[in-house]
Amino acid sequence: MAIQTRTFASAEEVIQRLQDLPSLPAVVMQVYQMADNPEVSAQQLALVIGKDQGFTMRLLRLANSAYYGMVRRIGTIEEAVVVLGINTVRNLALIAATYPLFRRALLGYTPQVSGLWSHSLAVGLVAQTGARIFDVQVRNEAFTAGLLHDVGKLVISTALTDWMGELHDLVHHYRMPVHEAERELFGFTHEEMGALLVERWNLPPLIVKMIRFHHQSLEQNDAPCALIEFADYCANQLGYMMNPEAPPEPFDTRVLNVLGVDYEEAEQFMTRVKEVLQASQSLFMLQ
Repeated sequence: MAIQTRTFASAEEVIQRLQDLPSLPAVVMQVYQMADNPEVSAQQLALVIGKDQGFTMRLLRLANSAYYGMVRRIGTIEEAVVVLGINTVRNLALIAATYPLFRRALLGYTPQVSGLWSHSLAVGLVAQTGARIFDVQVRNEAFTAGLLHDVGKLVISTALTDWMGELHDLVHHYRMPVHEAERELFGFTHEEMGALLVERWNLPPLIVKMIRFHHQSLEQNDAPCALIEFADYCANQLGYMMNPEAPPEPFDTRVLNVLGVDYEEAEQFMTRVKEVLQASQSLFMLQ
């Protein structure tokens, strides 16, 4: 197929050109940074979140969802921090913020409004579970990196609209993996674009790295990156695909070696996270 001439040199150039970059609310970034401070109190966190009433209501709906199995209703952010813990509230803040950002069809990637959202949340939940079960030392970063691993696709679809037909053809008709098709067309991938974006959001370097190499963990020989790559595969296998009509992304089972996981453990894990995702449907249906 004929490929257009590139009009940009790098992912950095696209980021610089795009006037309306995706962003997280300032309150979320404050919460994220505060959660890393062992001295922060539930009251301090509640004061910051409480500045945005709509965001507060959405976060409390999440805290009271069936997933957390509360026997009594949580009525305030301060109570949510005390009952669920600061790290859980941080994750809830990210879910509440990314839901409206990710609930959209993406030209070139998926025609489904829920595609990016459901896949991203599933990968976040699977990665969070995997960090605990496989003892990968990214307990606080796994969910965030999983949730945001494909955010670069949002940037590419928005900034390079005229190229989305070619991207679709390479993936659907030529059966090329998405990240390879991106490299062929643009000279960079959604991994690189996503890493640049979250770096601009001032998220920790480890999260940036996990996003940047979530299709290249073998080359990096890096367990945190392998965790996101395996979580991505698990989510797809369990039906949480961004676009069910696209050919399945290939998965190199050597990634399991990087995680220190054998085939039997991987199969048991797949069964476990299937249960986790089924129990998490109230999070997927946030309104």
